[in-house]
Amino acid sequence: MNSHKKLRRSTSNRVISGVLGGISEYLGWNAVLVRILYAVLAFTPGINIIAIIGYIIMMFTIPSDTPGTGSAFDQFKSTLSGGTSSDKSRKVIHNVEEKDVHDDQKRGQ
Repeated sequence: MNSHKKLRRSTSNRVISGVLGGISEYLGWNAVLVRILYAVLAFTPGINIIAIIGYIIMMFTIPSDTPGTGSAFDQFKSTLSGGTSSDKSRKVIHNVEEKDVHDDQKRGQ
């Protein structure tokens, strides 16, 4: 019986990037409770910077729960590299005649 769960960013239970929704789904907790606990950490002096930086790191490292998409870092990296090779392909049209649309109006047709 293979029933171990994987930590993923939630696409259905998200406010900013789905990190806290994914953590709540992973732990089986209420998402509102996880968000309140994070807000308390984010506004606690001394650990607020660590909580915010931790959230940003989790946002870029935890993969999304949508099949076929990786972490936000992977998506960002593919965007910088120009996407897939099919995105870079150009369509070439052969045997096409150019015609000025205003030529017919000049001839009175």
